[in-house]
Amino acid sequence: MSRSIVLLGGPDSGKTNYIGPLWRVLDAGNGELHAAEQPDDINFVLEISDHISAGGFAPRSEHSDARRDFEVVVAAAKGGPQARIVVPDISGELWRNAVINSEIASDWMDELKRADGALLFVRVNSDQDVRPLDWVTSRTMLERIGDEEELGLPTQVMLCELVRFLENSLSSREDGERPRLSIVVTAWDLVDTETFQRGPFAFIEREYPLVAGKLTDLDSLDVRVFGLSSVGGDLKHDPVYRKAFLEGGPDGRGWVAVIESEEWTKDPDITLPIAWAVGLSSCD
Repeated sequence: MSRSIVLLGGPDSGKTNYIGPLWRVLDAGNGELHAAEQPDDINFVLEISDHISAGGFAPRSEHSDARRDFEVVVAAAKGGPQARIVVPDISGELWRNAVINSEIASDWMDELKRADGALLFVRVNSDQDVRPLDWVTSRTMLERIGDEEELGLPTQVMLCELVRFLENSLSSREDGERPRLSIVVTAWDLVDTETFQRGPFAFIEREYPLVAGKLTDLDSLDVRVFGLSSVGGDLKHDPVYRKAFLEGGPDGRGWVAVIESEEWTKDPDITLPIAWAVGLSSCD
């Protein structure tokens, strides 16, 4: 086994709240992928699962000094090819700082270089989303606060730089093909029907045009875009759905938006973005 994949994203990108439901599916073995062996330490993941099972989301850990990395070996079939999923406990804030400073810790750069695939997370309607300002607005704000850094790094600039990190570090696959990058648009249950049917890449084109342009022009990475709802609905603002979720109703689990026959549909297998990125998907 030499394949590995890393998960990364900025602040409030949905990465952490994906890990808990993902582990449940991997452990139960009812998706494309299953856990080929038990991880050495899953306390971090179980804590996330406990928060979600109680009808909430895991609290942000952007400023935590405690590092709890998670990795698990997965396979699509018993005795078949395996891959190592690595979830570095690098907060979204630290990823953003890595972009601002144009450097990343050497141990995690080494981890990126060992991987031949990645998942990059971006969240719908995040309160951490930073939009670029037009020149007039920027000048007015600079005059008021006197410090350009206070404006914040635009989210789409950060995402483009994270893609660049992956371009420069991911290894070629064993089959000689390009490394794979799954762009995962989280909280996809929040979008309206029309946006859902246009698909997550159209959403990126509208909300983050620089990112869409970057992805379109990539020659070194093979990219696919997924929509994701880790828990199937809005636990925070939809009391009806939260009640159904806590009662274990049929809609109380996550799904991935995939395109079938030119129409976007909900697939209950949330391992699909990983399965595709490591080349273990039946729809490869």
